[in-house]
Amino acid sequence: MSDNRILEGWKMKKNPEATALTRLNLLQAFWDLYSQKKIESISINEITKKAGYHRSTFYEYFLDINDVLSQLEEGLITHIKEEVLKNLSVFQNEDFIEGMARLYESRGKYLSVLLGENGDPFFAEKVKIVMRPVLMETFGLQVSDTLAAYIFEFGFSAILSTITYWYKNNKDFPSKELIILIRSMLVSGVYPEIQKHNAISAC
Repeated sequence: MSDNRILEGWKMKKNPEATALTRLNLLQAFWDLYSQKKIESISINEITKKAGYHRSTFYEYFLDINDVLSQLEEGLITHIKEEVLKNLSVFQNEDFIEGMARLYESRGKYLSVLLGENGDPFFAEKVKIVMRPVLMETFGLQVSDTLAAYIFEFGFSAILSTITYWYKNNKDFPSKELIILIRSMLVSGVYPEIQKHNAISAC
């Protein structure tokens, strides 16, 4: 599936092909700018100039710049949820971590920006809100259970943050090793991994 799949899905009823292409071009222009600087530094004129449209065209599709980001995030979160649901039989137990790594391999350039220091500070929470009921049910946790909610928060945040860090560091070691490391930390804890690492380093 191409990267454009992330930016697609927002079609208007009249002239669907033309409107979809225009919206896609505006979203792509915004993304090119957003990948380089904070949203506060992006103007509508920059977006429309980069996409090759008049400023008035922008308002046919979006309320403002924050609406562009919101729609782009919604498209990405919808894609993540669809992938998880489609592979629910695989995204269980230890295989869930591998599934997340694969998802990052295909959509990392979006996730790394949105979860990065210049990205949306609320994006991670938006992902959790959508994924929490799906994944808690998969792992046999009750959404209404307060303790279970903390378990989910710790586990999902740890996996997401670690894979984000790996991607931002240009995937500086094999994904298989990353999966083994995350799995080991979740099962045994962080401190045993520190001890094991120090023992290896001392050799």
